[in-house]
Amino acid sequence: MKKQDVIEFFDRCAPWWDDDMIRNEELIAAILNNGGIRPGMDVLDVACGTGVLFPDYLKRGAACVTGIDISPEMARIAASKFPEVNVICDDVENYGFGRQFDAVMVYNAFPHFPDPARLIGVLAGLVKPGGKLSVAHGMSRAALTDHHKRAGKVSIDLLHEKELAALFEPYFDVDVIISTDQMYQVAGVRRADAPAVPTPPAQTDDTMAELLALMKFTVGHNDAHAQELAGLALQLKDAGRDQAYCRVMSAVAEFDAANAQLAAVLKELSS
Repeated sequence: MKKQDVIEFFDRCAPWWDDDMIRNEELIAAILNNGGIRPGMDVLDVACGTGVLFPDYLKRGAACVTGIDISPEMARIAASKFPEVNVICDDVENYGFGRQFDAVMVYNAFPHFPDPARLIGVLAGLVKPGGKLSVAHGMSRAALTDHHKRAGKVSIDLLHEKELAALFEPYFDVDVIISTDQMYQVAGVRRADAPAVPTPPAQTDDTMAELLALMKFTVGHNDAHAQELAGLALQLKDAGRDQAYCRVMSAVAEFDAANAQLAAVLKELSS
């Protein structure tokens, strides 16, 4: 499995992703309860997609929600839907957050990472002592395996829950192991006395793909902001504030020019 294939697959899926989403509220509530999501928490959603769980974290009173996804289109849609959430387009296995989180959730995404042991090691380093890591799916392991036959080369088989728990155990006290015909979840509490998390060797074969994905997200994100500013300028004009309108539109023009340069660089690097 190559990360560029994963990026391209989910970029294609992003426009209709929310339309095909079926939510089981009771199941999601159980997953979040097992994941220890409580008021005041700093939450990281790994492979957040279009932000499926963002409203659930916010309803539960999370103090801060951060989502990260390697797909520029998924991240762009998530950011546009939830401006109150910090959405990052990058590879969680290589991104430097500069802090740890109270809870880290990987929901409906784990098989799209090629090296489960590496991923758990990376995520363990992102969880505060006493914090919780959760890997969950809203369907059975067998159903997920069948579902991913359509995904082809962008997924691997989901580990048996006991195998995944074994990957948790060097760093976490595993307190949730569930595998039923409705859901799959393994979760654990980060031990304060756990061994230091080794820094896994960076995977360099897809470095350029990740940089291109980040640039694509940035260009799209900038364009969305330019449109928002232009809309604000029109409101100022309607309010009779012509001078302010002209100044904001001048800023929009400069913003567009800079973004056009970024888009040109992206095009050159992509060719």
